Amino acid sequence: MAKPTIDLNEIKAHLRIEHDLDDELLEAYADAALEAASNHIGKVWGNETTAETVQFTKGIKVGCLMFIGHLYVNREIVSDVQQYEVPMTIKALWNPYREPAIY
Repeated sequence: MAKPTIDLNEIKAHLRIEHDLDDELLEAYADAALEAASNHIGKVWGNETTAETVQFTKGIKVGCLMFIGHLYVNREIVSDVQQYEVPMTIKALWNPYREPAIY
């Protein structure tokens, strides 16, 4: 299976963005989110979930959308305010696909 994609319009709807100024940035964040999901899960994309592959499920997609939102809001590596780890919700959506599954 080819690497899945997340439609730019869906990303913009999720983030409630109506302008086109950040389209290229959002597409880069989408690629990064898909790579992060695959790396976190420890599998490559496939048509079904096996020991080596993982299917791009709705749960993984929602986690990717949340990760894109996190990257969009927190664009810099340092901040004046306290930063926190990537939201636990993303891990909760991606962890069940790891081997062994982590809940």
